[in-house]
Amino acid sequence: MHDVASLTATEETAYRALLRLSAATDLELAEDLAIDPLQAAQLLLSLETRGMATVMPGPERRYRPAPPDLAFGPLVQSREQELREIRARITLLTNEYRSRADPSGFVEVVHGAKAIAQRVDQLQRNARKEVRGLVKPPVVAVSAQDNDAEYDALAEGVRFRVIYDRELLLLPGDPYEVSDAVSRGEEARIAADLPLKLVIGDDDLAIVPVIDAEPGDETTAILLHPSGLLAALIALFETLWQSSTPILVGAAGQLDEDHAGEEPTAGDMRLLSLLLAGLTDQSIAAQLGLSTRTVQRRLHDLIKITGVRTRIQLIWQATKRGWI
Repeated sequence: MHDVASLTATEETAYRALLRLSAATDLELAEDLAIDPLQAAQLLLSLETRGMATVMPGPERRYRPAPPDLAFGPLVQSREQELREIRARITLLTNEYRSRADPSGFVEVVHGAKAIAQRVDQLQRNARKEVRGLVKPPVVAVSAQDNDAEYDALAEGVRFRVIYDRELLLLPGDPYEVSDAVSRGEEARIAADLPLKLVIGDDDLAIVPVIDAEPGDETTAILLHPSGLLAALIALFETLWQSSTPILVGAAGQLDEDHAGEEPTAGDMRLLSLLLAGLTDQSIAAQLGLSTRTVQRRLHDLIKITGVRTRIQLIWQATKRGWI
């Protein structure tokens, strides 16, 4: 979260500890985190300055955490404004591109699913640091089952960050193999209504499949080399990444119907991440390969374990306890 909210890792750790403790003095926080009391006092003061903690009345200087929705509300609004500005920039740059007499140079047009698949494969295999992607239906050229290049690159240490349209998680059985990709090291998140399909290799090349063509038209994609338009697409991805919901997959990633312990299983954490993403019980059940009744029963169990009454309170407690 610290990369999203411009927090240091230490500040995020202190805020999470404060959520877990409900309230704490600098000495109590220092003991909980095993740090120097002076450092704890500085962290609490920093959180207070950011509006993420308030001082409680009383003789002791005790801090109470601000609820995450209040602490990060202004940040969300700021990110949304940034996204609107980036989309406006993309529109201007697109109009500029279309008005060019000579479209060659930083833009290429590739026709045909086979040619597009080849370029996507090359992009992933040539990446040295990172591949970023926006995935939404329909499949244009490369299906999840045919994307060996990603797994090869992950094995070589290339970072993959992918945002999936929430519509994909409404499909039964995980046809896009999101769980498998995450278990292999992909960092995945969910967002609603992604504006386009996109894959970016390092900061050197982007491929944008055209998905609004007329039925029967040849599959087409636009390749963008370093330019203002590529920079705008990178900025768009980063803004979407910061506002999207992580997809969590544990070692097994399945619900244990007989589990009755106080701590969540890997399947429980995946269930909670899907719930946080806004999926219905039916869609969560389809993703996990379970019945809707089983999902509802486990959610009821988690509500009892955490001592809350509603699903909103369950999400709050799950965040507070570090489950999601």
